[in-house]
Amino acid sequence: MADSSSNTTSSGSGGDRRNFLKIGAGVVGGLIVGAAVTYAAKPSTMSTVTNTESLTSTEQLTTTLPGGTSTVTSTAPGGTTTVTSTATSTSTATSTVTGPATTVTSTSTVTSTGTGQAVGALQSLGVQEAAIVAAAAETIIPTDSNGPGAKEAGVIYFIDKQLGSDYGRNAGMYMQGPFIQAGTQGPITVDGITYSAGSQAMPYVAGMAYQYPIDLRTFWRFGLAALETYANSAYGGNFETLSAANQKACLQDLFNNKPTSFNEIKPSDFASELFFMTWSGYLMDPMYGGNQGMVGWSYVGFNGLNQGNFYGEGMTPQQLMLATTPTKLKPVSLAQFQAELSGGT
Repeated sequence: MADSSSNTTSSGSGGDRRNFLKIGAGVVGGLIVGAAVTYAAKPSTMSTVTNTESLTSTEQLTTTLPGGTSTVTSTAPGGTTTVTSTATSTSTATSTVTGPATTVTSTSTVTSTGTGQAVGALQSLGVQEAAIVAAAAETIIPTDSNGPGAKEAGVIYFIDKQLGSDYGRNAGMYMQGPFIQAGTQGPITVDGITYSAGSQAMPYVAGMAYQYPIDLRTFWRFGLAALETYANSAYGGNFETLSAANQKACLQDLFNNKPTSFNEIKPSDFASELFFMTWSGYLMDPMYGGNQGMVGWSYVGFNGLNQGNFYGEGMTPQQLMLATTPTKLKPVSLAQFQAELSGGT
């Protein structure tokens, strides 16, 4: 028998949509590298699967990629992720080794169709955390016949990048106590002063409503763990494995503060943060990690820094402003604009 085995895989590109989560009071894809997971959709892929096993005697190593579905499981710190692709051909590599313990490697390459994974790496989120965030973002902005969603925009990369930056460390945020939740019923006493009416009610997105003695990276860590626990207790499984309907219902529960225990975090606060960061990753400049390919801007008709002639359209800002009918321009990102200013270098 083989003593040990490992699998790696690499890939390269080859309804009604806008039922955005209407919850609460308002309208509101992988290759593993260390602890990194990638989530992105591509129309086709070339997948290479490498199977390495240690052989201790006369052994035969066979790697088979059937013409149906090929499943590869990779393990990284924090959990295990299974990548499944649909293969259009069969490739079998057989190696026979005789003698003392020897390690052999067989590699098979197949052409895959349908949804695949684009290569990328996460810097902050763990494997399971990434799976939860990806599922939540796709629930908030789904992919459908009207256009791309959070998956295509790489929202998970935006969130991951921000949580590993000053944002996740609460840089510039006032973090001195006391920490009093907005809308707390009175009377409450703070620094010896009693407020009979309690604290002011305000939405989480107001900024001042963040009343936690932890940074946002820790807030997300606690929130994701609590969401997973609640999904299992209320819907019978991890959030990322639930049906689309149950994922939506689970997030609705958070906005309605239905979970009675949520790691000392107010459920609606975490739901609001999820929603805010998902939409930010969909619509902000690609230099921040999301809106990949400017799919978010293209969908909403935002031209970014294109003032009418970046791609040779031959229009001026004045013409655009005075036109009787709007012109949809191909968007331009800040990185493109900076490259243009520096002569394309």
